[in-house]
Amino acid sequence: MDEKNSILKKNITYIFFFKLISVLFVYLSVPLLIEALGVDYYGIWITVYSIFGWIYLLDLGLNNGLKNKLTIAFLKKENEVNEYITTSYISLAFIAIVFFLISSLLIYFINLGNLLNIPLEEWYIKTLFFITLISFAIIFILSIYKQFFYALQKSSIVELSMMFYNGLVLLLLYLFFHYSKSSLITTSIIYGASNILICIIFTYIFFKNKNEYTFSIKNFKFQKIKELSRISVGFFIIQICVLIILSTDNLLVIILLGPTEVTSYNNAFKLFQLFLIVSTIIHAPLWALYTDAYHKKDFKWIKKMMLKLNVLFIFLILFVALTIYLGPEILAIWINEDIFYDPKLLLFMGLFVIVRIFGEIYITFLNGIGKIKIQLIVSISAAIINIPLSIIFVKYFDLGNSGIILATVISISIYAVAMPIQVFSILSKKNR
Repeated sequence: MDEKNSILKKNITYIFFFKLISVLFVYLSVPLLIEALGVDYYGIWITVYSIFGWIYLLDLGLNNGLKNKLTIAFLKKENEVNEYITTSYISLAFIAIVFFLISSLLIYFINLGNLLNIPLEEWYIKTLFFITLISFAIIFILSIYKQFFYALQKSSIVELSMMFYNGLVLLLLYLFFHYSKSSLITTSIIYGASNILICIIFTYIFFKNKNEYTFSIKNFKFQKIKELSRISVGFFIIQICVLIILSTDNLLVIILLGPTEVTSYNNAFKLFQLFLIVSTIIHAPLWALYTDAYHKKDFKWIKKMMLKLNVLFIFLILFVALTIYLGPEILAIWINEDIFYDPKLLLFMGLFVIVRIFGEIYITFLNGIGKIKIQLIVSISAAIINIPLSIIFVKYFDLGNSGIILATVISISIYAVAMPIQVFSILSKKNR
């Protein structure tokens, strides 16, 4: 127990430091981008970037399955680690190539301007999408290094890499926008090239420090795909559902309300994102620790950790309420642009954060031990109602972009009810 607490404290301390600087870089880049691109173009960029973020969910759940398998394999010091690593790289490369080819055809044939309500020339939109597609396909493969460090219970290293990535993006945005003409294509190249470079550097660091682990074609095993798929398929379906619930908001806003509304929506989200970041700081190292504790039948430690997280959650509610109240003033100082923020938008964003983090307390544990069947059912149910609710709130209740986040709040509330019940049931049985 002391060892786990020591690992957790060490990871949280480092993650907090790295994340704090990383968030600072992100928050500084937002007003820089809005000033350089304008409110409408910034809304377009956020939408395009979020659309291609969906590619990470095309791993068929392999990354999450790999994280669990590698955590156990590292503990046992099994030589099958190399087989998991090689098989995952080759599998992800295959998926990325197929996705790239299909997406290239779609970009070529579909009128993206009409589909996404983007008021730009079609050739420019296609160029922007194609450049972004190339970088995301490469990153899709290279970003697997994160699962290596997660499995080694060194999640702080992942956060260090993200800190360098966000810092490099901010630096390049400033240099390019200060000394040359700003554009959406330049923005896409900066984000893509920065991410690829960081992935390469930290992949090299892993294999340099762990030279007993290597990538080799001879280590590719179809059997490992089957092993990973047993849990990965469930994770994949959950990821698709989470995509529908959480990642379609910007797309719905731009289609239903236009790019200007995307900017106000995204800025409001970033205001509350700090709470989600703190939650990630705590839960990221816990995934592998839960896997380890459950594997070693250390249920006493698991229960104590759950209690601590619920106590912290009470304090979270108070800080979120304060942010809702002070939100307009904070946004005015931070963004320094004449943008209207509906009070309902800030209220519903706050509720979203509260409900989401409460659910994550229990979801992290369930993911760590691979108990995802109930979560799978809940995810499918939430995904089914999310988009229809968003359209109803915008079209028939005239709630604007605040209606879209309200629909998300209602959808994820199912998690906040079902997941705690399942966790308490599992731990009660283990206690008996």
